[in-house]
Amino acid sequence: MSTTDVGRRGEEIAKRLLEQKGYVTLAQNYRDGPREIDLVMQDGETVVFVEVKARSSSAFGTPGEFVTKNKQRLLTRAAQSYLFKRGLLDRPARFDVVEIYIGDKKIRHIPNAFFAAD
Repeated sequence: MSTTDVGRRGEEIAKRLLEQKGYVTLAQNYRDGPREIDLVMQDGETVVFVEVKARSSSAFGTPGEFVTKNKQRLLTRAAQSYLFKRGLLDRPARFDVVEIYIGDKKIRHIPNAFFAAD
């Protein structure tokens, strides 16, 4: 399975998990120039920007460890763009990470995984 296939499969698994928790999908693979947000969900009144990290193994670290400070800055900029373009700047927002271990069939949802980065 290619890394692209693993990523797409992971996004679908994460989307189903969050929808089962009551989240509503607002967008998938939202692009703002070179930046991309895997899932934009709504949890009550909160807009949730979700980074999905799927790995076939944890040999090189946990999936969440790949959400670096640089990645957090890119996600923050894309999230600001999303909120601005939709007139949602007054809504609460947060960043979640969903770690998916394809080989082990384990999923870990991390709400408020990080704060908006400069």
